[in-house]
Amino acid sequence: MKGSEIVLQSVVGVTAFGAVVAGGALFAFSAVVMPALRSVDARAAIASMEAFNVEAPRSALMLPLVGSALAACVAGIWSSVVRADGWAVTVLGCIGVLAAFAVTVIYHVPRNNAFASTDVADAAAWHRYRTGWSLWNHVRVGLYCASGAVLAVAAVLPATRSADGAL
Repeated sequence: MKGSEIVLQSVVGVTAFGAVVAGGALFAFSAVVMPALRSVDARAAIASMEAFNVEAPRSALMLPLVGSALAACVAGIWSSVVRADGWAVTVLGCIGVLAAFAVTVIYHVPRNNAFASTDVADAAAWHRYRTGWSLWNHVRVGLYCASGAVLAVAAVLPATRSADGAL
């Protein structure tokens, strides 16, 4: 196996890892934070969510979200150019990572920014926000986790083919 293929496998593996970490962090938010916010009054939930939305772009969460999207661009293009076999699996996983990131950029960021001006006493606005936010967060979680699994397979496929050829 060539050195460049080993580097590509590493990039694909890092992309898979970043996708799974991003999916896991977002899953924790859906599984723990949003249910907890549903259990408090709207004023407290809105204030808390607004605080999360201020902190999130400055947090370590950006590393797997943005990092996996950038790595997916590199891995998808590189794989489609240099791999004769198995490139479609890599590209599929990369498209999933980019789709998950697109949900963040197209849906969550604008929605979070608009929510920043919500009156903390507006319970109806909180209900509308959390319902849509949670649904699309589940979509992100599914895309990140499924893509991470596909990319993990794509990262090891060349090594298994190489081992099969050695037998």
